[in-house]
Amino acid sequence: MAAVAVVLGGFSAFLVSSWSLWLVRDVLHFNCSWGVGGEWGPEGTWACADGIGYAGAAVVLGGMSGLLLLAGFLVAFARPSLTRSIVHLLLAVISLMWVGWWTLYAATAYTGPRPAGETGSQLWGSVVLPGLMVCALGLVVGSLGVVLAGRSSRPLVLVGVALILAGSILQTGIAVATLVSAGLLAAAGAGVAPAGFAPGRDGRGPDGVPRSV
Repeated sequence: MAAVAVVLGGFSAFLVSSWSLWLVRDVLHFNCSWGVGGEWGPEGTWACADGIGYAGAAVVLGGMSGLLLLAGFLVAFARPSLTRSIVHLLLAVISLMWVGWWTLYAATAYTGPRPAGETGSQLWGSVVLPGLMVCALGLVVGSLGVVLAGRSSRPLVLVGVALILAGSILQTGIAVATLVSAGLLAAAGAGVAPAGFAPGRDGRGPDGVPRSV
């Protein structure tokens, strides 16, 4: 079940991966410059690199997502345990932190002149941060469901995944990483014992799956 969750997260991220290039080029204006007058026109316009100029962005975002998915997929074949779930959670956190840091970098450190009054950090805060915060909230809620035993465990994981999906819809440009986090969170919750049951003395749940650390 954990491996299936990771694969579904990766497949979903692949389907929307092109939106990440739209975000960094057309919204954050990574590798672009703003000009006014002359060939730029009286009102000003952006001049951005061609498609080849964004191959690096595709490798950075898609490559990291691929590495995290591979790691999560391999971990999914370990015995279900709290340790395995925590590893999946850590990978999910890395995915969110990576896309957050890299999009901020793209908006601030690798962009030429901007229109008067506009800064890269302000732009990032308005177009990326809201969706990223919703995803982060979902990861926190889902993590509580993973580490806390009880009837609310799986519902919390499901709510967490739903929040990450909502954040991904709010800003589809980061979905190449956030959907990976959703899959990894679901994988982390795959070993949570069913509501109303507690592990037996041998550390196994009612389905016979070990719940050991």
